[in-house]
Amino acid sequence: MRLISLSNNLGFDRIIVIPAKHFGRAVDRNKARRRAKEIFRCYDRRISSANPIEDEGRDYVLVLYPGKVSGFSLLESGFLSLLDRNHRK
Repeated sequence: MRLISLSNNLGFDRIIVIPAKHFGRAVDRNKARRRAKEIFRCYDRRISSANPIEDEGRDYVLVLYPGKVSGFSLLESGFLSLLDRNHRK
């Protein structure tokens, strides 16, 4: 997994989930994408509170690699660790 974030001037956060090339079948790609978006939706308040500037939102790009993400809990823990590492920069 890789997380890239950029600032936007919209006042809210957005996410795009991109499974890397050769991720697997369309069913697997869509399942991983749905899971990542659900995690983002559940932790949206945590992400917003970590952002020091209230008027500024963030755009997040989450790149998923094949074989690296199997279960919901692994995806969740990996995503949260990437968010924490990203906000420390």
